[in-house]
Order: sequence, then structure tokens, then C-alpha cells
Amino acid sequence: MLDKKFNNIKDYLNHWDKFFEKWKKSPEATFDEDVVWNNRKGTGKKKLEYDVFPQPYLGNYENHSIITLNLNPSRSKKYGYENFKEPDLNPEYKYEKYAKGFPTYHTHPFWKKQDDWIDRIFEKLGKEKPSKEPEPPLLPFAIEICPWGSKKFQTLKIDHELIKYMDQYVFDVIEKVNQKNIFPSKIKLVTCIGKDYYDIFNHNNSDFEKLSEFTKSTKTNNEIVAEPETLDENFVIKIKEKWPLNKNNVLTNRSFSFWKKNSIIYYNVYSTEGGANNPPGKNFHRIEKKLIQKYKQLIL
Repeated sequence: MLDKKFNNIKDYLNHWDKFFEKWKKSPEATFDEDVVWNNRKGTGKKKLEYDVFPQPYLGNYENHSIITLNLNPSRSKKYGYENFKEPDLNPEYKYEKYAKGFPTYHTHPFWKKQDDWIDRIFEKLGKEKPSKEPEPPLLPFAIEICPWGSKKFQTLKIDHELIKYMDQYVFDVIEKVNQKNIFPSKIKLVTCIGKDYYDIFNHNNSDFEKLSEFTKSTKTNNEIVAEPETLDENFVIKIKEKWPLNKNNVLTNRSFSFWKKNSIIYYNVYSTEGGANNPPGKNFHRIEKKLIQKYKQLIL
């Protein structure tokens, strides 16, 4: 599995179509063959369930607003199936066709929040909101870093094995989707929510370049840490001045960071104050606008 190389995006799509052919015959055997996630099974509500319909990606790689990264399908037979109807895949209705329809986009509250966030990002860049596109609205192309479902997601064990998997099944695929003059996203920005992504980007075995980071200090309630030190001083001051306070009248615990891998810009946000899987709230809209516009030339 870790020696898999996709020559183009079609190779990637065909890989998952074949995966589902095997999974329909034997879910457990298919999971056992997964050397990455079989070693990260989890326990309790965080246990990966091989008999739950997997979800490696959703959306149309040929026509989408933006690429988003997600951890895994929040889906569980043991703890509640979350109003999900498993599709009947067959030779005439393969996973690629199912995924293009993005059937959970308008039924799951997670995607409602994502939809609003993506609209705001486009608006801050002076672009038409994807949800306002002529019918049907333009949806994202979403890649799950783990295709196996669970009620909750585990704390990731980030090591060389996982980084290699991410390079092959996630980051290289994103680059192939966005190859010039082939099937580009409307904007070349990959969004992700959660500290797991930050830790992956920042890992010693990753080759990501950190462009900027603004994070509330873990050492004091009244300090925002900005990196790298080469950031424009006036820009840093403006971000710090606009940082909102929480209900306890101290700086809100949020992190914003931009990363670059080859020609693709990745935008990560996370919070440790609750709502960790939610986009930034209205109190951060002015800050987010300044941050996104700083990289406008790189992502349009």
C-alpha cells in the first residue's frame, strides 16, 4: 500500500473503485490489508469500523470550488449511523460516480458550516460565492485522510509511515488535481480544520514550508505568537490588534497558519477552547480577511 504511486488522478480514482469491489466482498479482509490504518484501529468510540461504508473522498475532481481535508467519516454502526444511507455500488454505479454527487453535503451540519466558511473565503478574495453559482452550486472536492469511519476520531500517531501515506494518498493527489491547465480548483487553497493537520505539516518528515502562523500563546493569556520573525511588522501589529477576547476577557485561543508544499497553499485553523472542528467564528472575520488577502496572488 505504501509503495502505491498514482501516475495521474485517474489512477487514484480507479484505485478506490477497485478498493470498493474488494470491500463489498470482505470488509474485514480489506481493512486487514490496510497496513496504515490497521495499525491505528483506535478503541471505544474512536475505533475504526471496517463494516461501515468507507469514504476516501467526495466531490467532483473536474469541477469544484476548493479542496478540503478531513480526518475521517464521522459514521458508526455501533454508536449511531447519523442518517446515512449506504449506496449500492455496482459496475454501472462505481464510487467515483457516487462521490461526484456529494450526497452528504446538504444533509450534515458539518458541511453546512464548511459551506459558509468556503463562501466567506471566496468573498474575501473578491470571488463569487460558490453557493451562489448557477444551479447546481459549486461544491468542494474533499479528501479524507482516513477512509474508515468511526464515531469520533483518534489522536493521530504521526510518524514516517503516516507521512509517507499522506504524501501518496493525499498531497500528491492534490497536486495532480491542480496541475496547470488540467482540472484546477477555482482557487488553489487547501483548507483544513484541526491541530492534527498542523502537526502533520510541521513534522520533521514533512517537506512543508510554513509561510506564517498566528497563535494565542500557551504560556500567557495576553500574547499572540507570530511566526516567522521575518513577517512584516506592521502586518503582525494589525493582526494582534484585532484579535478578539473570549467570555473570560482573555485572548481567544485560536491558531491560523499557512503552509506551502510545491505550488499548493494549505490553510489550517484550530482551537483548543471547544468547537475544535468548527471554522473561525464571526469575531475572527476581520483577521481572516487580512490573512487570506496576504496570499491572494498565490492562490488565485
